[in-house]
Amino acid sequence: MLINISIEDANRILADEHIDINIIEISLLDSLDYVLAEDIKSNINIPPFNRSPLDGYAYRSEDTIYATEDSPITLEVIDVIQAGYVSNKKINNGQAIRIMTGAKIPEGADVVMKYEDTKFTDKEVKIFNYLKPQSNIVKMGEDIKSGDIVLPKGIVIGPAEIGILASLGRSHIKVYDRPKVAILATGDELVDIDEELKEGKIRNSNSYTIAAQVKRWGGEPVLLGICKDNIEETTRVLKSSLKWADVIITTGGASVGDADIIKEAFQETGGKILFWKVKMKPGTPIVVAKYENKFLFGLSGNPAAAYITFEQFVRPTILRLRGKTKYNLMEVDSLLENNSNKISSQNRYIRAFTYKKDGKYYTKLPNKHSSGVLSSLSEKNSLFFVASGMGPYKKGDKIKVQLINYLEVGE
Repeated sequence: MLINISIEDANRILADEHIDINIIEISLLDSLDYVLAEDIKSNINIPPFNRSPLDGYAYRSEDTIYATEDSPITLEVIDVIQAGYVSNKKINNGQAIRIMTGAKIPEGADVVMKYEDTKFTDKEVKIFNYLKPQSNIVKMGEDIKSGDIVLPKGIVIGPAEIGILASLGRSHIKVYDRPKVAILATGDELVDIDEELKEGKIRNSNSYTIAAQVKRWGGEPVLLGICKDNIEETTRVLKSSLKWADVIITTGGASVGDADIIKEAFQETGGKILFWKVKMKPGTPIVVAKYENKFLFGLSGNPAAAYITFEQFVRPTILRLRGKTKYNLMEVDSLLENNSNKISSQNRYIRAFTYKKDGKYYTKLPNKHSSGVLSSLSEKNSLFFVASGMGPYKKGDKIKVQLINYLEVGE
């Protein structure tokens, strides 16, 4: 078991752990925001025929070589094609067919002139300028060719991808399943949010904060409630949860006090401890274990510490289980808006608010930094990492921040 390791080592250990990802098949609309688990090849050309991108007239380009504003060419109109219909007439010299957007180009035509650039009656149309062959014609397969991989495995399915899948006639899609995440709070001092708050007790806010983070990154959270500081009861709940959960997250009981029993409980379940404690503030007392293909994370009971260690260590694991290959938070260069007067004695993540103005990012640091201050997380959208020995920082200094709500480019 590794103890008191660096942030880099903790991330490396987690990244090196093998993960088996569950693949499921779901209906097209239900696949929104899932990660695609198969390469999607087109079995058709899109569009499936040469079509018109506008309302106008289809004709032979060679008939209008000498057309000018002063000397237009008049063509006979022999048919009208609405979108979704096909003309059985072939265009010969001196003829044209009125055509609507999306309709198939009639035989013999090699150009389309839009309505606005013509003068027409039901029987004839005047063309005032020459267009090269194939002008204003969307070719068969121009968007997608039959046999092309149109959607590669590993991409996130959004509205546009659903539209493409629908155009290919795919009603069901193979995707990577969303990991099921069990969340357990420990501590004799805790009561649930709808219970009476008696003296010496606090409400279990951590479980709800963590559950919201799990949902934001695409996991399916299940609240297990509260366990007292009892090794037998905690172990029983963990063993039961390992039958169905992909990830278990506990809060509280991960430090070194008499009531900090999570590490022992993880071992009692048969889990292998990957590491215990990381050199960072807040969030030093994290313990991480693995049982078969399942991960167990014991986070601090302090709200900010639990929040930040989730973003640094749990979030990447959830994203890996979802089938994502990019899972680092986006980092941006920013300008500090206020002073930070302390020299950091250890690696520290400071909650911050970052915004963009005139093409530049600006970051404001809060006044409160305690790991137990829940309000310090509200309206914060970024983390400023201060390495041990760094600081102080002055207003206007250039810094790097992680944007909590965004993954690095290329997700």
